[in-house]
Amino acid sequence: MSNAALIAATLIAIDWGTTNRRGYLLGKGGEILDRREDDLGIAAAGAAGFGATFGTFTAPWREAADIALPVLMSGMIGSRQGWVEAPYALCPARAEDIAAQIMPLPGIDSTWIVPGICLNGDRRDVMRGEEVQIFGALDLASLTSATLCLPGTHSKWARVEDGRLVDFATAMTGEVYQVMRTHSILGALMEGNAGHESDAFRRGLDAAAAAGGLLHHLFSVRADGLFGVTRADEQASYLSGLLIGHELRDLGGTFRATDEPVLLVGAAGLTRIYEEALDHLALPFRTIEGHAATVRGLFAVWAANPLARLAG
Repeated sequence: MSNAALIAATLIAIDWGTTNRRGYLLGKGGEILDRREDDLGIAAAGAAGFGATFGTFTAPWREAADIALPVLMSGMIGSRQGWVEAPYALCPARAEDIAAQIMPLPGIDSTWIVPGICLNGDRRDVMRGEEVQIFGALDLASLTSATLCLPGTHSKWARVEDGRLVDFATAMTGEVYQVMRTHSILGALMEGNAGHESDAFRRGLDAAAAAGGLLHHLFSVRADGLFGVTRADEQASYLSGLLIGHELRDLGGTFRATDEPVLLVGAAGLTRIYEEALDHLALPFRTIEGHAATVRGLFAVWAANPLARLAG
């Protein structure tokens, strides 16, 4: 890292999740000047001590800079299992609403945590980290209104109108897939290292449209395996297609009210699977890389806060 990068830096942005931590040294326009990452997500960092691992992680930037660089963090670091629980902002919300509620980290100078967003009315739901990605993805796509899908262990579907997040919902697609595959009778017939099988995946997508519902469809994975309809090396992909097919039909149908493309936001490996699913179901989409959306979103939240003007 050059001295020029440190001179140009205005913000340290950190995406601190459950299993990973990514940090970015950002310039005045949000450009990435330097980056770091490790596997000290909150699950591992908590045992080592959040303060100690934070200091080690940011030292190459904060100690080398001539000024006290501000730090803005998002993700599970602000959860009940994280360093400090940051209260949720209430949906509906704009990026400016989130920016107004960033939480100072007690005992650490010039460091804040993004609050996350919740629904707390007739229906309750929460997100931490995805709210940053949502606003960052909209900025990267030059959109103010969109339906977004953020695939993951807990996939999020969201609707933004005129720059305002108005509704969202969570699907436990990734976690159910993992649990069914490793801790249920369904996994007994599956080959452990089988790769993605597109034909089986697409059959699962189509099967999700049949009558009977998800609970009935799940057992068909085993029954079809016992009768050789779905081979052992295909069953994991079939299960994936079944779960994603239900997610896309249920939540995609709820949140996508027009023919506009779904804004798909996430890591390349997972978004490729969702791209295949959306394409198979003839649903238009546009993909935004998840890490880029996080960086843009963190910078947008920081730029919308009066503290950024004081720091500048």
